Amino acid sequence: MSKSKTQKPKAKAAAKTAPRKTAAKSAPKPKAKPVAKAPVKKKPAPKAAPTKRTPAAKPAAKAKPAPAKKAPVKKPAAKTAAKAPAPKAAASPAAKSVKKAAAPVPKGGVLPPPPLKKTPAPPEKKAVASSPKAPATTAPEKKAAVAKPAPSAPAAPVAVAVSTPAPAPVVTPPAKPAPAAAPKAAAKSAASKSVLAITAGEPIAPPKPPVVSSEKPVAAKSGALYYDSHMHTPLCKHAWGEPEEYCAQAVKSGLKGIIFTCHCPMPDGFWPSVRMSEGEFDLYLSLVQRAKEAYAGKLEVCLGIESEFFPGYEKYIEGLHQRAEFDYCLGGLHWQAKEYLNKFEQGTIEGFRRTYFDHLAASAETGLYDCIAHPDLVKNYHPDSWCFAIIKNTVASVLDRIAKTGVAMELNTSGLNKSYSEMNPGNEMLRMMAERKIPVVIGSDAHKAPRVGEHFVTALNNLAEAGYEEVSYFKKRERIDLKISDVISSIKKAADANA
Repeated sequence: MSKSKTQKPKAKAAAKTAPRKTAAKSAPKPKAKPVAKAPVKKKPAPKAAPTKRTPAAKPAAKAKPAPAKKAPVKKPAAKTAAKAPAPKAAASPAAKSVKKAAAPVPKGGVLPPPPLKKTPAPPEKKAVASSPKAPATTAPEKKAAVAKPAPSAPAAPVAVAVSTPAPAPVVTPPAKPAPAAAPKAAAKSAASKSVLAITAGEPIAPPKPPVVSSEKPVAAKSGALYYDSHMHTPLCKHAWGEPEEYCAQAVKSGLKGIIFTCHCPMPDGFWPSVRMSEGEFDLYLSLVQRAKEAYAGKLEVCLGIESEFFPGYEKYIEGLHQRAEFDYCLGGLHWQAKEYLNKFEQGTIEGFRRTYFDHLAASAETGLYDCIAHPDLVKNYHPDSWCFAIIKNTVASVLDRIAKTGVAMELNTSGLNKSYSEMNPGNEMLRMMAERKIPVVIGSDAHKAPRVGEHFVTALNNLAEAGYEEVSYFKKRERIDLKISDVISSIKKAADANA
């Protein structure tokens, strides 16, 4: 017993001396140990303390410097522990149970944010805010985001609105600005788009005989009777001025009404620099409707179109004319189109002109048009060599073919502004038309507002000298005939009244 008592104080003395040495060595590092132990909380470990009595105290003292060396290894663990609570503190307002389940799975802490975005998704307000940020969302969410800016683009968004039932009421309002004069245009626009895929050479409907209106035209309060039946809008890319400016000039010119006939859209990129695009067709209808409403009671504003004639595209033009309720469909044959020159400019100059006149008759024979525009426009092809006498026989046979169709022909006053300064057609061809009793419609072909109604009195006098007694215009695709003498007097009277 005396030996055991003596051994215990020695062990205690050795234990006291050992920690003093280690404390001296690790004096600058005592703060790191409590920091590492604080989050771990390994206080229940002292229960194993009685086991220290069996082994010698000296090896235990030697084992302590080892953790001192490992202490720097534990320090990064402490740093990571310090970083780990950072996301917990940021997400403290949320449920702690969700974070504890999600935190151990991703070590980098990158994946936890997605579940937080999914939870607020059910409310409508949050879904709208998050839709532009998440391009990889489901298909219906992507369509709903696209359908909201649809009012600026009327044609393409309609297809998107059909596929998504939710934004349907948002897309329907853009259909309201469609012109009231053409209520069937919106209904037929979807079906008419398939016309673009129709191949050339397909048969078209048999031509319908021209309709002559039995209604007697009533003069306006100003005494005006006649219409300018050919003018354009900026959509054709080579005209200037708003439609209302053309209307104002028509009133000054003593006209009862005007018909806008801008260049029609064409498929396959046909001569795109001088016409409206397919997507601008509805815009064209709205521009004419806007002018019509602005001048209600002052001027009759009608919807027309200058439809291109090019062999092989007859089926497309037939579908185009069904997309709106046109008052007037004017056939335009343009020799200066690159597509036309590339295909038909072969052989001599006179041969090219004969081909042009042959196509002029062919356009009338399709029955697609109410009138044929600027009939001898081809005289501006090498105008220095133009001689009507050389081609007169060809013109005669062409006029015979046109007369059988009943289609009208235009007296275009803008020919005075072209390289071959003469109205289209010239007076000699005009006399040949009068002999065959081909109806004539006068159009200014105005690409600027000041030219609306320009040279109309001169044109009427040319008709009278050629043997005509009547001049015509169209409404609702029915021809209306007026006496030339009445039209001349009405223009003068209305112009004086509006001066």
